[in-house]
Amino acid sequence: MDLDPVVLRAILHERTHHTIEVNIYRIMAGKKGISKSFGETVGRLIDIWKARGLPTDTPDIQWCLNYVGFARMLRTGGELDLGLELAKPFTKGEMETVEKLIYGRKSIRQFRDQPVTDEMIDRILHAGLYAPHSCNMGSTRYLVLREPEEWKLVRSDIPIENCVMIVVLQDLRMYKALNFDELVPQNLYYDAAATADHICLMAHALGLGGCWLTHGEDTQKRLRDYFGLHKEIVSRNHIVVGWPDESPIKSQRMKLEETVLNR
Repeated sequence: MDLDPVVLRAILHERTHHTIEVNIYRIMAGKKGISKSFGETVGRLIDIWKARGLPTDTPDIQWCLNYVGFARMLRTGGELDLGLELAKPFTKGEMETVEKLIYGRKSIRQFRDQPVTDEMIDRILHAGLYAPHSCNMGSTRYLVLREPEEWKLVRSDIPIENCVMIVVLQDLRMYKALNFDELVPQNLYYDAAATADHICLMAHALGLGGCWLTHGEDTQKRLRDYFGLHKEIVSRNHIVVGWPDESPIKSQRMKLEETVLNR
């Protein structure tokens, strides 16, 4: 009952994922039996969440509540049909759009003096939240820097002008509560990298340019001090986005057969 709500929320996400989500579809397919306590761990966490008066109307908590309901229905002998369709191959037109997005994106470092709207930034940030994230913990946080004085806080190897800088941060309280910082420390970096990639792809789809870079502990400290961040919130990378003022030649890669070491 005294646990930091930020940590409790992450544990609720993680337990929903590991104790219900990864098992329920195998149970529904008849590939795994169901235990008498299936879903009850998350149910108890939800009870604690509600008892503390914490909000239940957010999308992530609704996701947890739905899975608790699904688990209860199966546990009590009910039949569950979620009506979900298996993924289907994209149509030719859809695939052309996907390939245009993936193979057409470039790293842009020069931007026109043209404002990027808040609506566009919100769409970009939302795309970042939907990147793959270890055990669905939800540790991603952002800083959106629009002022040149704020850009100076971040050590960067490219000139920064006429852009919006998005800093991707992680709340380490979540990782530490679940011992992820010791068991899978690499996830700290993978999660932030996946977020940055989704941000760059959405920016490209909106007609903007972007370039993502990493930074070190000196930048992390400056950002923490300037914005008064919690000591466990750490910045990992930053992405500059804006209206392109250059069209660099797309960098090319090695031949595919050179990179496949075993097939």
